[in-house]
Amino acid sequence: MKLCYHFTNKDQLESILSEGLKPQCGINSQLISDSRKEKVYYSVGEEATIKIFTSFNEILLRALDGKISPELYKTYSDEIKQKLETSHDVESWMGDGIYLAFDGDTLNNYNEEQLKDAYTTDTIPPENLYVCVLKDEASGEIISTKPSDIVTYFIAKRTNNFSEALNIAGFFALDIEEKLEEYRNTPLTVDYIPLSKYYKSPQSDTHDKRTHL
Repeated sequence: MKLCYHFTNKDQLESILSEGLKPQCGINSQLISDSRKEKVYYSVGEEATIKIFTSFNEILLRALDGKISPELYKTYSDEIKQKLETSHDVESWMGDGIYLAFDGDTLNNYNEEQLKDAYTTDTIPPENLYVCVLKDEASGEIISTKPSDIVTYFIAKRTNNFSEALNIAGFFALDIEEKLEEYRNTPLTVDYIPLSKYYKSPQSDTHDKRTHL
């Protein structure tokens, strides 16, 4: 199984559950590059997910600080410009975001030359999609569905100290130093809940608080 990750917002789940994950070019893709087309973009594996998340974080911070090129800014839609005005960090930009996971081996038309920026022109059926949740391994309680917390957990698994985290996560590590230590000392795991089951359950309203499955 080739585990792949795609970021979306919870307000998109109803349409995804009905129509599947369809190729498009959303505001996150537009923020990264003006050359992206209507595709489903995703990362392959945990390490690639760390890389694209931390890269996106740095691009977003530059945009929020007004440090992107005027040429790129001109390509931004009014929606992106308005969201930049109301956001102050990656958390406020992402809002009620989650990671959807799927098996990349089920795709027919795809490009994975860059594992952190892979894409497919296929529509991924809802029955092939899972919601990533961070759980307490002992109790089975959901701790968080935030992409930033999922990525923090991936980083914590791979590092023993802050210096190592800084090396692979860049500026993002500065924001999660305390949480990294917490996650290293807590028995956690990432679980994958079928989209249909997650959408119909009480925990679909959960973002970063403990809730029973």
